[in-house]
Amino acid sequence: MNEYRHHVLTRGRYQIVALTPDERYEDDDIYAYAVMSSSGVKLRQELTLSDARNWLEDRIERERPQQERSPRAREPSSEAAPVLSSLLRPGRKKR
Repeated sequence: MNEYRHHVLTRGRYQIVALTPDERYEDDDIYAYAVMSSSGVKLRQELTLSDARNWLEDRIERERPQQERSPRAREPSSEAAPVLSSLLRPGRKKR
């Protein structure tokens, strides 16, 4: 059986393609969706477009550096650390 790829969507360096047994594209002929790399390697095959899209979103999220994933990691904390006061007068050392 021949497998024909029909472009559905592009996200960054990845594509989702519809797989059909015929060269002509018809919705009724789609038997799966594949996530392809920019070099044409099939990374994943799913039965539904939503499953392929979810898998691709997860893959893109895992590839992003940790700091880009969580915006709180980049921003300095707005809460100051509590100041611990001492009962000693300034200039005196505790024994």
